[in-house]
Amino acid sequence: MTLWDVEVGRFSDGLLACSPESLRRLGLRVIEETVTVYGRPLEELFDASTVTLYRRAVEEFHSADAAQDEWDQLLADAWDWQESKSPFTAASLCQALAQYADSVLGEAPEGMLEMLSSCYESVLNATSLGRTVTVDAERGDPRCRRAVELQLALIEEICGVVA
Repeated sequence: MTLWDVEVGRFSDGLLACSPESLRRLGLRVIEETVTVYGRPLEELFDASTVTLYRRAVEEFHSADAAQDEWDQLLADAWDWQESKSPFTAASLCQALAQYADSVLGEAPEGMLEMLSSCYESVLNATSLGRTVTVDAERGDPRCRRAVELQLALIEEICGVVA
């Protein structure tokens, strides 16, 4: 169990009741804001290919035309992170991008919850708290706290689900 499970996951029923458009806006804002929590520029944290993938995906997600073929092609390489810098952080971020696309294209609200969790996991991985991480250790880390606070604020702002 992570800090995300304790603080954000408990709102899953309320989030699943949100409109698809609200969930789409929430997901994209969380993706965009999560990278500000890392505390380092993307270019410093990730390989150029991961940075490019992230930026292209966000640009595509902002597009009014959700074209499955284009998103599938864009995200086809999202899983090629094993040899990159910050591989676990990159894996969680790339997973969040793919989950967002799948949720939007498949109109599956559950996928958006998974995406929110993956965004948090990317921050958790960037903290390097160690192999065995407790909820208390996560609470003690300013980036973990910030990631949770950010998601809770956006959930309230966009979906009206109050923490």
